[in-house]
Amino acid sequence: MKKLTLLFISLFCFFSFSANAQIYGGATIGLQAPSGDFGDFADMGFGINLNGKYMFKENMAVGLNLGYNRFAGEISDMSFSMIPVTGLFEYHFGGDVVKPYVGADLGIYSFGGKIKYEGVTESSSELYFGFGPVAGILYDLKENLRLCANIKMHNVFEEGESLTWFGINAGVVIPFGK
Repeated sequence: MKKLTLLFISLFCFFSFSANAQIYGGATIGLQAPSGDFGDFADMGFGINLNGKYMFKENMAVGLNLGYNRFAGEISDMSFSMIPVTGLFEYHFGGDVVKPYVGADLGIYSFGGKIKYEGVTESSSELYFGFGPVAGILYDLKENLRLCANIKMHNVFEEGESLTWFGINAGVVIPFGK
């Protein structure tokens, strides 16, 4: 995990210092809705996400995401968390003020569970591989501030099963250089 995180940070720093690069930083928050088997034991949750992007072409970006998602359990005093550390790729469609995009995240998800029973708390966590296709829209509010909204479908591959959930997110994106 440490080696993978170090690799992502190194790549991000490499792209950050390229000449004429357009770098973006952003944050989103949103509702997370478990589906499939995951929806059988987890309830609606919330998520936050921080990301950095490098526009290596006018309409293509690569970058890094770090997120935290928390879900209540179907059983009282039970909760779940998912922490994705992923690389991202996005393709942005043309537009002056409103810019739609599609993309995908790929990386490691730390899945944790916690339960409290008769005053005793038990918790555990595991690392899994995951993939998250995304579709969204950027809106240029000002020259140095964009609003964003997206829908992301997370798929975490756990020993023959897939934990899935949909995130409906909104936030801001700030450009850092040109």
